[in-house]
Amino acid sequence: MRLTTARRWLGRQLGRRLEWQLPLRSPGLGLGMLAVVLALAPSAPARAAWSAAGPGSAAGAATTMPTGTAPSGAATSDFVSISWTAATFPNGTPVAGYVIKRYNAATGAEATVGAGCSGIVATTSCTEQSVQPGTWVYTDTPVQVSWTGGESPGSVPIVVGVT
Repeated sequence: MRLTTARRWLGRQLGRRLEWQLPLRSPGLGLGMLAVVLALAPSAPARAAWSAAGPGSAAGAATTMPTGTAPSGAATSDFVSISWTAATFPNGTPVAGYVIKRYNAATGAEATVGAGCSGIVATTSCTEQSVQPGTWVYTDTPVQVSWTGGESPGSVPIVVGVT
């Protein structure tokens, strides 16, 4: 595609006439700048590619994040202890941690998880402290660095401080 044709096409895509600030004497430079502008265009789809030259070999791998397993638990006073089965990758390696969520069993509204189970829990059990009275359902979601697996099914409802 000639550079002037590319300018017109890009101008139509962006909805305005393009004014180039740099003289483009080298076709390679012009096409390179066009590639940068196209990469930054708001409606362009994202693409990625790479290439390398040289001797040797390379390998790549991919895996999927597991979904959590439904926790079980019990309440003592305003403490709730829950535990769940470890989530593992397909090769058997356990995930690094879990994010615990608590939901109101009657409304399904998410509640803030308190000390003991907040943040990333690195084990397969935790005890939440100072839980408000009510009936609660807990879930666990496996996490590994910045990856997040699927949220587990909810626990059996756990009653706290309701007589």
